[in-house]
Amino acid sequence: MKGYLYAFAEGGRWAACVTISREVDLAYRFDDDFRRAVEAEAGCDGEGAARRPGGRADVVLLLDEPLPLGIAFAAAELFARRAGRVQGEAGAARLLRACVREAEPRSGWPGLAGLNRSFGREQPAGDVRRIAAVRFGQASASGEREARALAAAAREAAAALEGRALLRSEALALLGAAGPAPARWSAAFADAALQLAALLGRLRLGSAIARGDGVRGRRRKRRCLRCGSGEAHMRRTPCAACGSVCAYCEACLLLGRCRECTLLISGIPEGGASVRMRTADELPPIPARLERWGLSPAQSDAAAAALRWLESADGDTDRGISGQLQQTVARMASRLGIAGAAARKQTARSVHTYGAERPPFLLWAVTGAGKTEMMFTLIDSVLARGGKAMVATPRRDVVLELEPRIRKAFPEHTVAALHGASREKWTNADITLATTHQAIRFEAGFELVVIDELDAFPYHNNPMLQYAAAKCVMPGGHRVLLSATPPAQLRRAAARGRLPHARIPVRFHGFPLPVPVEIRVPPVREMIRRRSVPDKLRKAIAASLSRGAQVFVFVPRISDTGPAATLLGTICPPDAVIGYTSSQDEQRTETVMRFRRRELRVLVTTTILERGVTIPRSDVFVLDADAPLFDEASLEQMAGRAGRSKDDPHGRVYFCAPHATRAQRAAIRQIREMNALAAARGYIRKETHAAVGKQEARAGGMMHR
Repeated sequence: MKGYLYAFAEGGRWAACVTISREVDLAYRFDDDFRRAVEAEAGCDGEGAARRPGGRADVVLLLDEPLPLGIAFAAAELFARRAGRVQGEAGAARLLRACVREAEPRSGWPGLAGLNRSFGREQPAGDVRRIAAVRFGQASASGEREARALAAAAREAAAALEGRALLRSEALALLGAAGPAPARWSAAFADAALQLAALLGRLRLGSAIARGDGVRGRRRKRRCLRCGSGEAHMRRTPCAACGSVCAYCEACLLLGRCRECTLLISGIPEGGASVRMRTADELPPIPARLERWGLSPAQSDAAAAALRWLESADGDTDRGISGQLQQTVARMASRLGIAGAAARKQTARSVHTYGAERPPFLLWAVTGAGKTEMMFTLIDSVLARGGKAMVATPRRDVVLELEPRIRKAFPEHTVAALHGASREKWTNADITLATTHQAIRFEAGFELVVIDELDAFPYHNNPMLQYAAAKCVMPGGHRVLLSATPPAQLRRAAARGRLPHARIPVRFHGFPLPVPVEIRVPPVREMIRRRSVPDKLRKAIAASLSRGAQVFVFVPRISDTGPAATLLGTICPPDAVIGYTSSQDEQRTETVMRFRRRELRVLVTTTILERGVTIPRSDVFVLDADAPLFDEASLEQMAGRAGRSKDDPHGRVYFCAPHATRAQRAAIRQIREMNALAAARGYIRKETHAAVGKQEARAGGMMHR
């Protein structure tokens, strides 16, 4: 896509701007009647002035030739850095041409000069035309009607795009699906409406891929402003849309091609979080609100702590945290991809920042603790005060599982569930459930963003998804992190008092976590090769089946699932049907459903089922527990499949391997520490203390066998 670059003088000061509809810009700069009409119709006269890119101009210097958007916006930024030294119109015209020449790709990539010549970009910057007066429309009456119609369209577009970060094609699709009828929205009219909304400070227009700071004559690295990916993910190809050689981002390619000449439209939150969301002064006391959700004592304590943090007064966002600790939290959050606005400013220059940095809140809850119910209390607080909430999770199946529960919990509010196959992509809702990939299409749109399972694949160690989740938070908004196995940096920060958090060390039913038992057995592949199962393992599986439990058997490699299931079939009773599944199994959903219906008694699987699957009466066997793939968090998650039901809280967990590893020891130690903490806080049911002692004795007796 191409746009026009121009410089304008306002009160003796020069600035540069890029437009996709030069007629609108010129009318806004020179026609006072047009400007007053559109501001009045859009309802923003006197509002948002700080966000508007200038007002009435004394003179405009317009480049006649349209430029690829990436070049135009880069040139405008270069002009802004040097505008203070401009003297007179001649100087401004020279600077404008010089900035265009410097912004050309060949200045940073000499090897592309031949391709640029073949695409017609190896040429002078173009003529500069001086404009001093413009009138919008022919007759005053019809001109005013046209101006008001355009302003109404700009207002509708801004409302529909609020809190979004969309490419031009996506924005037009949204406006057609959720906004005005597409029949009266031609491409030219849509561009005019979007440009006017930007002039009124309601939208922000820019190149989807921006160039970072660099020394003149050297390569200036680019960054995708939609997903945050850097130069390593940029690929340059000839582009028919702009007639130049421009970069596109490979990292977010599955969500649509994001090019240097592609227009990225960001919906600026109207007024900001402090305006849209009321304070909590008018809400009932926290204990009264928690009664609605039927929480356990441990859940209530954690939810109350989170609510007190969430509802702290505006401007008191970092209460109790010193400046040094704020910096520590910011550095840690940036490394983990949970940084807020202040840290994002260093990641991408054009991502606007508002307000102070607010550290996230960590809900550190054991598996099966009931994090969803605690999350409901936070969403309820935000909705009651007029805000919006997003729940971002790495996995699609979590979105599908949460959707009916949230609709039932909040029947009076709109809910949108966004994933790859979702049909609600453009729905504007009070509560948005989204995979972290879909969060890329939002920016500064929610007062509360809950990041569930932040340690799970594919979110963990994925800078693109972490950037996407972080930029969804509205200025002054709040981020809540949910995890049973938070990364080590977060745990250390919480332990040292540097991160607001609440620990839930017990499950909702009040019984302790099953402590894993270590069994010494040969590697899986050796057992498969020998076609034999050691007596210790065979007896443990038989005991689980005889007590009526279903059995999870985890293996580290996909290729071992089928052979391991065949091997275990030789030792199980005929009525104990065995299945296997993995991420490569096209029938995985059906296999898991058969396991839920107890049609399968034993399921051999990989870490694909370490989360999100709850079987009322189940035991867990982790084969090759010493495999490098099974780290501490993975072992804790797999162990968390057992004992989740109040009818069978003492499920059994076995770590089966030739030898112990640091990860196994750490996982067992963490489980015991959580049980000890729960007992110390009085969360463990009194009638379970004897059972806990027996379980610990049993675990110690079987250790190292």
